[in-house]
Amino acid sequence: MSTTERPLSVDSVHVAPSDTAAGAAAGQAAARLLQDALSRRGRARVVFASAPSQDRMIRTLSAAPGIDWSRVASLHLDEYRGIDPEHRAGFGRWLADRLPSTALPGLRRIRTDGDARAEIERYGEVLDAAPVDLVCLGIGVNGHIAFNEPGDTDFADAALLREVPLAHASRQQQVDEGLFPALADVPTHALSLTVPAILRGAAIVGTVLGAAKAEAVAAALVGPVTPDVPASVLRTHGAVSLFLDAAAASRLPAAFPVTAVAGD
Repeated sequence: MSTTERPLSVDSVHVAPSDTAAGAAAGQAAARLLQDALSRRGRARVVFASAPSQDRMIRTLSAAPGIDWSRVASLHLDEYRGIDPEHRAGFGRWLADRLPSTALPGLRRIRTDGDARAEIERYGEVLDAAPVDLVCLGIGVNGHIAFNEPGDTDFADAALLREVPLAHASRQQQVDEGLFPALADVPTHALSLTVPAILRGAAIVGTVLGAAKAEAVAAALVGPVTPDVPASVLRTHGAVSLFLDAAAASRLPAAFPVTAVAGD
């Protein structure tokens, strides 16, 4: 896989004046891609991130007309190890609470308990069973994608899923976003799709919101393509659309090419 440095195309980065407008635009883009996959293949597979930044996107997508969710397999990017499967901050639970009821039979959740190696093998087989049409993701405050952390990411990983010790910044982000009351409550490890697994998606829609993400966005889009900024690898994929609110885009150079999204 090439990691050639290049900017995303001029129509790939969309900036909206608010977080709600950015999320809605991302959801609409994801809906079009999913509708197209269903039209072409009769079935579709989509991988979702689970985070507050994804809430409006997934609610918009879930409400979009023309999607037969009974023909969609839904997977998720990552999951905490050891968390109660019904914990409100668990990623599988988060998705189950937001996807339409007709999608739930097709939701394939990463298990939170048991032997990590066995679950990596099992979920890897789920991922490998058919092509992934769409990946919906965000970018972490430290530039992670899924839970592929800076300095602990292999752009050429042979595996599809791996166990990850979570960086302090990633764990603190969960507290700052109100998902856990204190750092001590945040799990220390997760299972995460690897970068090659993410890049298997035929299309990628990213939703990145808030000033706390601005430096990571700028580093990913205009800095070097490097495992030190895992999100920078998105620039090696040919079908990425990023949706930013103005705060998340605030550190991009003034001349950086973006497409404006209308406000609420």
